[in-house]
This record gives sequence, C-alpha cells and structure tokens, in this order.
Amino acid sequence: MYAVIQTGGKQYRVETGSFVQVEKLDGDLNSSYEFNDILLVSKPDKENSQVWLGKPFVKNAKVQAEVVSQGRDKKILIVKKKRRKGYMRTQGHRQEQTQLLITNIDNGSGEASSLSAAEKKEKLNKFFSQLKPKAQFDSQLVKPKAETKAVKKTTTKKKTTKTETSTAKAK
Repeated sequence: MYAVIQTGGKQYRVETGSFVQVEKLDGDLNSSYEFNDILLVSKPDKENSQVWLGKPFVKNAKVQAEVVSQGRDKKILIVKKKRRKGYMRTQGHRQEQTQLLITNIDNGSGEASSLSAAEKKEKLNKFFSQLKPKAQFDSQLVKPKAETKAVKKTTTKKKTTKTETSTAKAK
C-alpha cells in the first residue's frame, strides 16, 4: 500500500517502511508524526488494484511516521552577475530538513498497512543520514566587544605603520 502526502507545499509518494526527507517539522528524534493531508491511497495488486482518491484529501486517511534525523541539507550557491559591469554577488543557503520513517498507512475505510517492530529495527540499523547538524557557536570563540582592540592603519608612500587604540578611548 502506498500514499501521496502533502507537507511543506510539496507532495511525496510514501510506502510503509520507506524513508522520506521533507522540510523541517517540529518534533524530537524518535517522536511520531501524523499526516492528515493525504491526496491518494493505493493498494496495488496484480489482478485488482484499489485506489482511494481525495477531493482534495482522502477523508479519515492517516500516515504515521517516526522522526529519524534532523539537520541541514547540502549548500546551494546563488550567484548574481552582470557582465562587463564588475558586479558579482554570491550567497549560500542550507535548508533545514527532517528525515522520516513511514510506519503506518491507513486509507480511512478500515484497511491499514503497518511496519512490524522487527522490520522497523532492521530498517533503522541500515539507515544512514546525510544531513549535517546545525552548527553551534562556542561562547569561547566569540569575544565580547569591550575586550577587543581596534587597530588603526596609517599608509604613506614609503612606509606603513600600525597603531593600537583602545575601544574605551573614543574620538
């Protein structure tokens, strides 16, 4: 049995026991999450397939998932350039993502497909997350502004000199 769910403005085709990477969802690791915006549920069969199609959502249908990993995706570089003008800007962006393990699909009319505890344990042992955790700033690396010293650089044609001034002395 598989379903098409909608989350974060996107649609995903999910099956029981599959891993899905979606935009950041609230929740801690190993917490369960339930999707109610189900667009389609299908039970494929060689002879007779069944499809439940929503208008826009299938009533009483649910997909349950477990949060496996949270982090940030690969960096995307944005480059702006205007030719012959010397204008070029680059910017980076890393989207926060959540990886889910689909544990249960219910079509809303009593039929359900769920993942057993043994299958779940086997899937989690094989799982490897490509997401990187968000960087945490160390308080020792960032110095308060009062302790830093401003450096004034004076340039002449023949020599360059540096003079230190304290931030407490303001001009």
